[in-house]
Amino acid sequence: MGAAQDIANLPLTNKLSILNGKASFLFPDKAENIARATNIMAADANANRETRIVFDLGQQRLVFFARELYVTSNNSLPETLANGNEAESKSKVLTNKDSLLSVLVTPGGYDSTESAILINTLYVKTQDNAVFSINAFINPEAYKNKAAFQQLTEKVFASLLKGERRINFKARTETWPIFGGNKKFVIALPEGFVVTKDKKYDFEVLKFQKIKDIADTNWLSLTIYTGHHPSYFYGEYDFTNDNAVKSGGKFLGKPVEWLCFTSEEKKLYLKEQKISADQIENGLIVHIAMLGNNLFSIDEITGLIEGIKLE
Repeated sequence: MGAAQDIANLPLTNKLSILNGKASFLFPDKAENIARATNIMAADANANRETRIVFDLGQQRLVFFARELYVTSNNSLPETLANGNEAESKSKVLTNKDSLLSVLVTPGGYDSTESAILINTLYVKTQDNAVFSINAFINPEAYKNKAAFQQLTEKVFASLLKGERRINFKARTETWPIFGGNKKFVIALPEGFVVTKDKKYDFEVLKFQKIKDIADTNWLSLTIYTGHHPSYFYGEYDFTNDNAVKSGGKFLGKPVEWLCFTSEEKKLYLKEQKISADQIENGLIVHIAMLGNNLFSIDEITGLIEGIKLE
C-alpha cells in the first residue's frame, strides 16, 4: 500500500486517547501513541500537556502532535482563528456537536525540505471551553502524497470524541508530594491556575499555567524546580547577573532576595532565585522562575509563591 487513493481511504478503527483522556480520535490500525523523546537530562513528556501519535507506512511517516493550549474560547472560535491565522491558510468548522467545537486549519504553503511538514491543524473547544490543538505532520518521503495524507488527517479529525478529563478552573488548594516522600508543597491556587508536574530521576518541576482567553496576548510562566542541580534562566534571555535588580521576599517563611530582570524592548519580565531547602532534604535546592510580559502578572504569582507552605 502507498498509492494516494489507498492512503486517503485507510480504515480508521484504532481509537486512541489524546491528552490523557481529554478527547479521542480514530486512527489507522498501526498508529501508536509514542511519547516525544527528550534529552537524558530533561523531564519526560507530560501526558496532560502533549500527545504524539505516529503512523508509519513504509518510509512515509505521519505524526499527530496534540498540545494543551491552556486557553479558553466560546463559540466564536472559528472567527477568532480566521482573524489570527495567515491569510493564505484555509479554515472550516469540522465538528459542532455534543459540546464539542472543532476548526480545521490548512496551511497555504509548505516547505518540503523540512523534516516535519505541517499539513493540517485542528483546534478543539471541549465541554469545559478549554482549547487544545492537534497538528498533523508528514516527512519528506510522504510529501508526494501530501493531498492524500491531508484527506486522511481530516477524516481522523472528524472522528473526534469527547473525553472525560476536564481542567479545574476553580480557586482551590492543592497538595504536591516532593519526590513521593513525606514532605509536600501546599499551594493555594487562585481561580484559573493549573499545575502539572514533570520529573526525572533526581529532580521534579512544577509548571503553573494561567488559563486565558485564546485572543488574550498576555502570557505568564511559573516553574518550581526541586533538585540538586538547577540553572538560572536569565542567560537564556540574554540577561547577565549585572542586569539584576534585587528585591526582598519570602519562600516557605524564610527571606528570599529575588533577582529581577526587565526588557521593555522585548516586553519580558523575569524574576527568579535558587533557594536552599535543607528543611526538605539535605542539600536540596528549589529554583523558582517567574516569566511574563507584564509586571502585574509577575506580582500576582509572587503572591502565590509566597503563600506556599510545607507539610
